[in-house]
Amino acid sequence: MRLSDYPVVFTTDSSYFFSCNAKTIRIISVETGQVVRILSASTEEGGHSDTVTCVMLNPKNSLQLYSASLDGTIKLWDFNDAILLKTFEVGTPITNIVMHEGAPNDVYLVVTKKSTKRFHKKQYKKSGGLVAKENSILVRYSLKSSRKKIIRLLSSRSCSGLVMSSDGEYLVMSGRYKLHVIHIAAGDGIEQGAVSEHDESRFRTYLTPDRITALAFHPTEGCIATGDERGRITLWYCFGKNVDRPVTTSMHWHAHKVADLAFTSDGNYLLSGGEESVLVIWQLSTGHKQFLPRLGSEIKHITISPDDALYAMGHQDNSVNVIRAVDLKIKTNIQGLKFAHTDHINNPLSTGLVIEPRNGHVVLNGLPGTLQFYDPIKDQHIMELEVFPRNKVSRTYEKEIVAPRVMHVAFSNDKAARWMATVDGRDDKETTPELYIKFWEYDDDSHTYVLNTRVDSPHTKEITSCIFNPRQGNQPPMVVTTSLDGTFKVWELTHQGEARRGIEAERAWSCRSTGFYRDMVPRAAGFASDGSLLAVAYGQIITLWNPYLNTLQGVLTQPPEHRPIHHLTFLKNSPFLIAATSDHLYSWNLLTCSVWWSYQLKVDRLVASQTNSNFMVTCSDRVQGSAPQHRILVFNPMDPKPIRIETVEKKPRAITFMPDASAAAKDVVEPILIMNHGFAFEVLGGRSVEELKIEAEQAAEKARVAALAAEGRKTLMSDIFGKTAAADAAAAAAKEKKEKKQQQDTAASRGMVSKKHMVRNPLFDAPSHVMAPVSSLFEAFMGQLLTQGKAAKDEAKARKKALKQQKQEEEAQKQADAAGNTAETAIDIDMEDDAVEIVGVKEGGDDAIPSSLAKIFSARLSL
Repeated sequence: MRLSDYPVVFTTDSSYFFSCNAKTIRIISVETGQVVRILSASTEEGGHSDTVTCVMLNPKNSLQLYSASLDGTIKLWDFNDAILLKTFEVGTPITNIVMHEGAPNDVYLVVTKKSTKRFHKKQYKKSGGLVAKENSILVRYSLKSSRKKIIRLLSSRSCSGLVMSSDGEYLVMSGRYKLHVIHIAAGDGIEQGAVSEHDESRFRTYLTPDRITALAFHPTEGCIATGDERGRITLWYCFGKNVDRPVTTSMHWHAHKVADLAFTSDGNYLLSGGEESVLVIWQLSTGHKQFLPRLGSEIKHITISPDDALYAMGHQDNSVNVIRAVDLKIKTNIQGLKFAHTDHINNPLSTGLVIEPRNGHVVLNGLPGTLQFYDPIKDQHIMELEVFPRNKVSRTYEKEIVAPRVMHVAFSNDKAARWMATVDGRDDKETTPELYIKFWEYDDDSHTYVLNTRVDSPHTKEITSCIFNPRQGNQPPMVVTTSLDGTFKVWELTHQGEARRGIEAERAWSCRSTGFYRDMVPRAAGFASDGSLLAVAYGQIITLWNPYLNTLQGVLTQPPEHRPIHHLTFLKNSPFLIAATSDHLYSWNLLTCSVWWSYQLKVDRLVASQTNSNFMVTCSDRVQGSAPQHRILVFNPMDPKPIRIETVEKKPRAITFMPDASAAAKDVVEPILIMNHGFAFEVLGGRSVEELKIEAEQAAEKARVAALAAEGRKTLMSDIFGKTAAADAAAAAAKEKKEKKQQQDTAASRGMVSKKHMVRNPLFDAPSHVMAPVSSLFEAFMGQLLTQGKAAKDEAKARKKALKQQKQEEEAQKQADAAGNTAETAIDIDMEDDAVEIVGVKEGGDDAIPSSLAKIFSARLSL
């Protein structure tokens, strides 16, 4: 979800806030950070069809919400019940909206309109001299149907802010280097709607030397605060009659542009933030500054709650921090997908979507030099791992700092997912390039991955692939990397030194062997499902290696006219090897060492399933005269006909199979997880997101109960310091459950729990007002009670006698078996290919099994 694209809005009680997220509006709890309701969830049910840009509470009813969107509509919602009340059609994309409670039927909007302008410079000759640009137009929109709907007020370039005074008398709009002040309501009783673009006396424009980037209106005084691209904050006192030259005051701390400004409700403090990741709190009367540094990412938006108790800040890393104003501590942090707000040119999604086998979370690039673990089902951030540690500093003047990036990530293929390998580096084209391969081990105590080994400059050039071997039995984990330097290297886990006094020897990763093939460059590699065979693609040639002996086992050559192989993967429990070039897809059968089938297909991505032998590719086909078609094709290696085809509107940024145990058990196609063009996760096929979410919650609850039970066990620590509250609760629950079970067992053994005894007494099975007096029912009730007690006692005696007789018979049978001198053995073994059946063989007789046959039989069983 995209949380920080636009400012959030608090409810009047400051318990929740609204966040614009693509086409939807999410209502998030301040206390828990969880999404409690979603507005505009479906276009079919009246939701927005394009990005929601701004929201605001209805001035007349604080339980209603206005939302504006790029689809050109304004919608009124009852957010308690998530009901759409009304839709207003504007017709043009809306970027800003303000209104005042004094005139609730007039809404001031900033809409965008594209226009073209002709240039005569040489650089525009290729486009015919026409350049498209977007203009921001300020309009007044009437919510009443009896009046003229839209009245144009003014036009500007790229509006950076729109605010209204607290009394509704002035409207201020900023655009580039201009500050527009509009007197929309006069004190002599003129209604607010009387202003128009022809009334020049109501419009004033002020020029600034630097581009305006932030705008805020003082809540109690006639003052405007602006922030510019040089980091300077200016206070404008420009309200009143005949004010030609406004009085201004400047404040400067920020080194870069001011991203947003916000006044507290009493006007005593001004909050500012920007690229420095520091919240600055200005006390206007004294000029004193207070700082909240190291917030982790650039501040984009600042919102203050109605009670001034909370500050909500939207950050560049797609997160929202809710800060307590009392102590400036973080109350709640809501984190979205970090990659959605990074520079995708300098920090591409080079890792793709990798599934962590331990928890089924998705691992992908986060901020530069980091990995993000994300739960796509719950749409929830799990953790962030800093692969390349660095100080997060802003740029020096206008020169951008080249950030590190993580290029590859891989996990060991066992269920524990104990090991993780990453490849990261940095190259600013000025200093020595940095390249590292790092091996991480999962720490059960901290629930994160801890660095075990770092190898500097493992290859002399860029690494093209990094994979783990599928472990079988007690085989040590192994990693293979390929590089543009023409080599591939095999890395394995080794023990350093010897174990002493019960302390395990230290473990570290080292290079086991290095391989190359001619003078060619390897682009991809893959392990067979049993880890016994390694395939490395050199150009259009596939080489097969023994990874333990580093010996070449064979070479598979594709037709010479085709291009180099970019994707290569083995399939699980299958002899097939899938290879893909830029325009062909091949399915190799290693039993015959031949191409089983091939497709002429432009393959963008290739992903193999981890539970069965299926694989999928993404491709884009462009038909002349039409838009390109983006498809996802799922194949079985035996058949060139796709078993599933999915069509998406735009090219997906990344794709993978979702882990689903039920799909693997039924041998059906797993759900497909894609990151769409808007950096949001989508699940195609399989079970619904709601079903997967319920299953995940049930699994989490089981794990929590198991953890509490484990904590409740007696340990030396608990003997010394006592048990924790959670352990005491778990122990009490287990004890209560055990006592309840014992009571049920005792009652059942004594015959006290019986259906006939559970029947209600017919004497009292009637309403109280029609029953006979108690004195007349006493004798009948006591007689029935004594009869039931005698029957239960007789039944218990009969059951006890039967159990005693059964025990005597069992003892007699054991004595009879012990007196015999022979024993019969019956063996019946049914195998898939051969059946071995030995029935009724007597020990010590003539038909005893010869020793040689027994050995063969034992060997067959072991096989």
